[in-house]
Parts: sequence; structure tokens; C-alpha cells
Amino acid sequence: MNLSSIINDMPLDVWLAQLRQAKVPDPSFVRQAVLLRLLWQESYLTRQGLVTRVEALLGQGCFGPVPRHMFQRDIAWLRRVLADAGYRLAYSRRSDWPGYYIIGRPRLDERLRQLIAGAVAEVDPQQIAASRQLTPAQRLQQAQSMIRLAEQVAVYRLRQQQPQLNEEEAYYTVRRKG
Repeated sequence: MNLSSIINDMPLDVWLAQLRQAKVPDPSFVRQAVLLRLLWQESYLTRQGLVTRVEALLGQGCFGPVPRHMFQRDIAWLRRVLADAGYRLAYSRRSDWPGYYIIGRPRLDERLRQLIAGAVAEVDPQQIAASRQLTPAQRLQQAQSMIRLAEQVAVYRLRQQQPQLNEEEAYYTVRRKG
């Protein structure tokens, strides 16, 4: 795989599923590709921040018995891959922006910035103001109501896909996957 196949517009979960299905001779490649994609999308991530994110995506212990050594090997691989593509990986020791970054890349990838801006634009200030007026008990009740609604929608969709399931079985399946 080359840099452009790792860095693409595909949603992360879809990309990761395809990456896992690919027949890769080196099992550490998936971990390294995830590291590269994370650094391509966001600058100034520390070692611990990167390890935590990769483990969240690939599972605890994906760096092996000595994570620090494996991480250093992965960083060396990233430096080579980026250099071959004309980029350079650096590390900032600034107190306000510590961490790894790719020289010439923005702090946050433009696609991520657009997604965040779109999500922020959907926030309703009146709804936030109304939520602030609720007591903790009312907030809990509201959260429970939203969970019930989401569960009902998931059960409805599951039963459309698998009509042989009764309602109890569908709820069990939905709750087990949650």
C-alpha cells in the first residue's frame, strides 16, 4: 500500500475494515497505517495520545508486550514512508502544542474541520439554554427517554432485516451489541 491508499476520504470504520481484510504479510502494518492516518488528519499528538487512539481502534495490547519499543519502530516506519512521499515527520516540544506532526500539514485536516463546523452549526442555542434549566433528575429522565427511543428504532430496523426475531429477541440483540 502507498500513502494515497492510507490517506483517503473513506470513513475510518470502512477504511479500517478493508485494511483488516487485506492480506498483509506484516501484521504490524495495520497499526502503522492507523498511526499514519491519525497523524495525517491531526497534528501535535503525543506518543501517549497516539497509543491510546490506536488501541481504541485496534484493541488494547496491539503494540505488544513493550509498547514503547514498538511505537518507536512504527515512528521510524512512518518517517520512511512520509520521506518517500516528500513529507517529513517532526516532533514539537512546545508546551502549547507538543507532539508529532507532519511538516506542511495543517493542525487539523480540512475534511475534519468541515465535519466539526457542520456539527457545531447544528447545535441549537435555545435547546442548550433550555437544558441548562433542567434539574439533574430531569436531565437523567431526558437521557433515558432518548435511549429508549434509540433502542426502539434499532429494534424496528433489526426486525425489518430479520423478521424471524420476536421483539424480545430483537431487544436482546440490540442491547448486547450496544
